[in-house]
Amino acid sequence: MARRGAVNNDSDPIIVSSEDIESVKVKIAGEIATSKSPGITMKKWRQLFGEKQRDVAARMGVAPSVLSDYEQGKRSPGIKFVKRYVESLITLDLEKGGANIRHYSDYPRSRHKAILDMREFSIPITINKLTEAINGVYLWRSRGREQEVYGYTVVDSIAAIRYMDSTEFIQLFGLTSMRVLIFTSVSTGRSPLVAVRVYPLKPMAVALHGPASPEKVDKLAVELAEFSGIPLILSMSKSVKDLIEALRGLE
Repeated sequence: MARRGAVNNDSDPIIVSSEDIESVKVKIAGEIATSKSPGITMKKWRQLFGEKQRDVAARMGVAPSVLSDYEQGKRSPGIKFVKRYVESLITLDLEKGGANIRHYSDYPRSRHKAILDMREFSIPITINKLTEAINGVYLWRSRGREQEVYGYTVVDSIAAIRYMDSTEFIQLFGLTSMRVLIFTSVSTGRSPLVAVRVYPLKPMAVALHGPASPEKVDKLAVELAEFSGIPLILSMSKSVKDLIEALRGLE
């Protein structure tokens, strides 16, 4: 099996297989090609890879303004442009160790039984739109600009506490942490927020389902959300089934 090497920041060799590279190329190019808004999908993958627009543009040999036009939908990318775009992301990642290639080639993994539903959006939606879908109310939110998310994960908090260890918590983040983590079977909300608070990777927002009213949510949970700078939402959906159906209806 052909393999390609990369070096991380500690100079330890990381082996990335050619099959991994090809699978990620196909994944990215396919999603861009089938997207109703290819520019937004291109931007999404650039952000997932943690690359700056100017660096990708430089690797492609185009001006940043040109790439910006494509990402904003002012130009429509052809097959050759998409190929160069994907190749640039792959090359830049290999130079940094290939961590993204390895991560996305492994996805989707088998889901932990605590995960009830998970979805990735090809086009981001606002947290407000998701909050409305789950009949949610904000328990805490910043006054900054409204954030966008690329996905959500619905997790049974009781099953997570019982069966999920610290190494498996990463599964809640799917392709990206730019998502909302929605915890069901919640009594007061303290345990999910403690877990989110101590875990190094942070979601864009956290939603709780279970408490009958905002007054039933532990004040510490709200404080932890504020300390972490993470919007906290209480879903008033009648059931977990209704909540998931509403989420699946999001465009």
